[in-house]
Amino acid sequence: MLRHIPLGRMYNLRDLGGYPVPEGGETAWERLLRGDNPEHLTAKDLQWLLDRDITTVVDLRNETEAGRKPDQLASQPDFHYFHCPLLTEGDGMPNLETDVGRGYFRMLDASNLVAKALKTVAAAPGGVLFHCTAGKDRTGLMAALLLGLVGVERADLLADYQVSETYLADVIHQIRKKVPDLSAFAGASKAEYLDDCLDLLEEKYGSVSGYLRAIGLTEGELIALRRKLLPTDHTEGGPALG
Repeated sequence: MLRHIPLGRMYNLRDLGGYPVPEGGETAWERLLRGDNPEHLTAKDLQWLLDRDITTVVDLRNETEAGRKPDQLASQPDFHYFHCPLLTEGDGMPNLETDVGRGYFRMLDASNLVAKALKTVAAAPGGVLFHCTAGKDRTGLMAALLLGLVGVERADLLADYQVSETYLADVIHQIRKKVPDLSAFAGASKAEYLDDCLDLLEEKYGSVSGYLRAIGLTEGELIALRRKLLPTDHTEGGPALG
């Protein structure tokens, strides 16, 4: 199975499969993909997704971003595209590195946007590819929530988030040539950013599942998300959601 998936000109497309879960085994492969904006996909790339029934696309970017660089899959007849921005127009990430984790938490606390995106994932008939522009911040938060829901260890959540910096290094290097005053932490995905956010989330909501219930996901939707992440023999008999 591939963790880092080379499709089109996507630099940061990855599978959420293969992470150990408390009830034994690991998260299922080829069901949930996290990534940057899909572009320059070939017919072979599209078929790779179709062969795995990954036909729902959840775009987490705002209107301006989506308009500037449309998601290629949005125009493909065999895919179901949903625009679910996690930031409203004019909102952005913090200017200070020390505020990144708190900025992530503020994004999650704007629960109606996050809830819509997760409900869309839960309702998808098959596999899902969710993405933002670079596949790091908004996509990283979605991945952490999904993996956290099924009990993946904090260390694995942080590792899944942290590797974006490596895959995006060349892109950030090219951007710096055009934007010399780009912030020093642009493109960074340090573990402490997500760690700080998860600490704040647990302080307020108790757990990931507690947060998801608080923002309006139903028990049925939580079960549907678990089914996307876990092998079949874990979804019915797994531990009750905390």
